[in-house]
Amino acid sequence: MWFYLGIVVLHILRNTAVEETWIFVGAALVPATIFWIMVHRLRTTDTITVVNLVVAAVIGGTLAITAGATLDKLIGMIPQAEFGGKGILALSMAGFVEELCKGIVIVIVGWKLAKSTRNGLFVGGAVGLGFAVLETMFYIASSVGGADPIIDAAREAVGRGLLAPFGHVLWSSLFGAALFTAAAKTGRFRLSWLVLGTYVGVALLHGAWDGSGGIVLALTGSDLLSLLAEFGGSLVVIAIGVPIWRHVAKKHPAPPLPDDSVSDAAATQPTAPTSPVPA
Repeated sequence: MWFYLGIVVLHILRNTAVEETWIFVGAALVPATIFWIMVHRLRTTDTITVVNLVVAAVIGGTLAITAGATLDKLIGMIPQAEFGGKGILALSMAGFVEELCKGIVIVIVGWKLAKSTRNGLFVGGAVGLGFAVLETMFYIASSVGGADPIIDAAREAVGRGLLAPFGHVLWSSLFGAALFTAAAKTGRFRLSWLVLGTYVGVALLHGAWDGSGGIVLALTGSDLLSLLAEFGGSLVVIAIGVPIWRHVAKKHPAPPLPDDSVSDAAATQPTAPTSPVPA
């Protein structure tokens, strides 16, 4: 449907009435697929529900991008050197600002939820999904222009869509896991070295994802090297972030179903020796 809207309705027929629909579908398709997978990974023994994830994605994502956009703009108003029309300070701080805003929202939407590492992965991932959809909509809309507006916008949608699982979703999921882990013992969110270290780590991954191409372009002036650096930066972020996420997820699986625990307990009980059957 997305390709049909873009190629036939927008590009060939030039009917811009569906432009907003095309932008939304392009931005939401992959994140919505991830959300569908998350929902089906929930088990009856989990202490969070689909409604909790919807609230985290829709309301949490909106709150996070609102706060992030505000702080990004305020930092951009500080006198600073610029590159490509954007302030160097604003670019370098974007990862720290946006991950901080998402972390605060994760605490807000997760305040009354059970505190466990697994729940943090889900809640953080959902907030990241909502943030990613809204941010991608902006980038797609910004790319619409010129004689053939669909080409650049489609490239933006496909690129950001395919990489959505390894960006905001991954970073927020890891940060949420750290926040919930720190709160697991007392049931209250608190700062810890784990939280601070994870925050710095995901912020640096975010910065490497966003800024590697711009830094190389500023140093060399080469568009080709900038593109290669951007691609390489994405690969590095994926190579670091995904194994960490997999390790955390495998270390904190879903609570076993009651039948599973009974079966496991029965399997571990020694069996009484059977008496020989008389001939």
